Amino acid sequence: MVINKKDMARYDLSKIMKRAHNLYKNAHAKYPTFADALRKSWNMAKFEVRVAEERQAIEAETKAREAKVREENEQAAISSVLLQAQIEADRIRREAEAKAERMKGEIAARKEGISYNEYQNRISRAMGYGCGSYCGD
Repeated sequence: MVINKKDMARYDLSKIMKRAHNLYKNAHAKYPTFADALRKSWNMAKFEVRVAEERQAIEAETKAREAKVREENEQAAISSVLLQAQIEADRIRREAEAKAERMKGEIAARKEGISYNEYQNRISRAMGYGCGSYCGD
């Protein structure tokens, strides 16, 4: 087993030695030599570091996923606001067009010297509504 300086910085050497001593002292039947206990202690330390790194990777992935979901929700909220604004603008435009059409009808009725209702009735009769001769579309 080769240990380089990078490993020395990553591992708590005091903890490894204490664990090896405890393994040798308490599990002498399983680890008959101190070298066996030290080898097991190093393997345990490496496993702990690997588990800690994987846990950090999983946590980072979870945070990234949560950030993505949060971003998608914010974009959906923005889209919803824009859609509502577009719907409201369309409604206002339709109301304005209807009002303009009515005003045109009222102006035409005044030119003929009749009320707007009479003007509407004339148009309806001219199109075949209300006189029993409507043939459908």
